[in-house]
Amino acid sequence: MIPALTGVGAELRAQGNCPNCDLPPGCRGNGNGNGNGNGNGNGNQNRNCQRLEITIESDIDFGRVVLLGDGEARIILDLDSGQKYLVGDVDDLGGMPITGRAMITGAPFEQIVVDLPNEVAMRDPTGGNARIRDFVSDLEGFPTLDSNGQLEFNFSGTLVIDAETHASGNLRGRVPISVEYP
Repeated sequence: MIPALTGVGAELRAQGNCPNCDLPPGCRGNGNGNGNGNGNGNGNQNRNCQRLEITIESDIDFGRVVLLGDGEARIILDLDSGQKYLVGDVDDLGGMPITGRAMITGAPFEQIVVDLPNEVAMRDPTGGNARIRDFVSDLEGFPTLDSNGQLEFNFSGTLVIDAETHASGNLRGRVPISVEYP
């Protein structure tokens, strides 16, 4: 599994107990690939064993909003249109909403699994906070890398703020996106 955090420019590699999880199936073990158990085959010689990498090309930006009342408000950033929709006692103060965009690179024609978080905490330097929930992407059910070993996708979510969290200023957070071969 390869995590990527929005706002982080460097590419990240798999971490944890499985040092080869970011390799395609058939490239992970030390076996010979011929199945006879003699250890003399060269099963991966024609296989592209390129590791997965994910690069965040643009972060999510909800623009500027203000909470007007004491309740909860939601700012929905529509993935298809790129527009923001306001729900609750919230007003739009402008700013251009931007959906996130990521590029995955790996072995050509390999299927991958992309995992978006359930919720991310957002914070500002003055102590305010909010949450992003309901992440979505434009990936199809079984995403597959193209002939160049690449796949670009867009992602978005819903910003949730309320009067109790004192959300203000420039809210920032990290959106961990993981990608792996099945």
